[in-house]
Amino acid sequence: MDVFDVSNDNVFILSSQKTAQMENLAQRSLGAGLDQFTGKQYELAIASFKRAISLAPLADSALNAYDYMARAQLTQGNTQGAIDSYTKALKIAPNRDDLHMQLGKIYTREGRFDDARAQYELAVKYNPSAANRYALGQGYLGAGQYSDAVQQFEQVRRMDVKNPYGYFGLGQTYAKQGRYEDAITAFKNAVGIKRDYLDAYSEMGYAYIDSGNTEQAKEIVATLNTLSPKDTTLATNLGQYLYEKTRPKMTAAYVSELYTPFLPGLGPKTSLSAMSSYLANAGDEHTFSLVFQFDKPMNQTSVENVFNWNIARAGGTGRADGYNYDMTLPETEVALAPTPLAVYYSRSEQTATVLFNIRQNSGANGTLDPSHINFTFKGKDAVGLSMDQSADRYSGFSGFA
Repeated sequence: MDVFDVSNDNVFILSSQKTAQMENLAQRSLGAGLDQFTGKQYELAIASFKRAISLAPLADSALNAYDYMARAQLTQGNTQGAIDSYTKALKIAPNRDDLHMQLGKIYTREGRFDDARAQYELAVKYNPSAANRYALGQGYLGAGQYSDAVQQFEQVRRMDVKNPYGYFGLGQTYAKQGRYEDAITAFKNAVGIKRDYLDAYSEMGYAYIDSGNTEQAKEIVATLNTLSPKDTTLATNLGQYLYEKTRPKMTAAYVSELYTPFLPGLGPKTSLSAMSSYLANAGDEHTFSLVFQFDKPMNQTSVENVFNWNIARAGGTGRADGYNYDMTLPETEVALAPTPLAVYYSRSEQTATVLFNIRQNSGANGTLDPSHINFTFKGKDAVGLSMDQSADRYSGFSGFA
């Protein structure tokens, strides 16, 4: 055979040898890049991955290089670079469901839910595993396609009965739909499979709060603290949400040292002149005060708006809680104005000092039943929540109601 003979077989052999050599060099560059990546030398790692890709752009080593290059770019905050890397890899191997998953996760973190959902759909197309379906369900959830999300999570639940993630996804979706009872049931099923599933407990707590069941939510906070005593992030965040979503209450009433105190412990037929020497004469008028304690920060403008307060005689319910014990009022009984004179809110103390006037009658023998005067507040707290109706009214006889 002539030394210059280049038959098709020889060309193929030479080409194959060159391809193998290039792939071998690409593998070495990939290995170097992985070592650099592990050592957190991300710039060097990216350079090595690029070299591996250029040496064998269609080999498996190139796909792995694209994958790890994207991871390195993400550590540097180069999100678009990572997206570009995965996009190029998928042009070579569009059926790689793991690459579709990684790209979908990036889109999810960026809030690009429609793009994320499209990648998860492709991942399921090429590999309909429970894990991929769970990701697709999350994609549908992020895009607001709740019915589609439920379908995916139901399939996850049936495909992987030993793991709680199908139930967890269902709980998340039901909560988004406002179906809080269904959400709580799903989260309970999840923790029934995995007793230390902290995220499920946390999401269950949020569902309890949003459904108005704050007592159960408090128990969830305690459970999270018990299960994770070293990392209390979930418990702290849930507790803060609970605090923000819990309607404010008035918790105590007491007298002020700066103004004449109104004594709600005094009973029926109390003489006005006995309440203050400034009410000894006919037509005398004097300002009294009563201080109310709130259990959380309040909106100062709302508290100091006198029209959010009401002062009135208690109405009876047959349990001796009515004004003057529901007996006929004496002719000497005076009436109070329904609107306070002024209200002052202390942010540091979370208290409202309510000032109101009492006027002596024309006979200078006026009487009052301080124990059955209702003080009602219908304002809002610092985050805009209205008062808890179980503690927005006070009287000396009934306390807070």
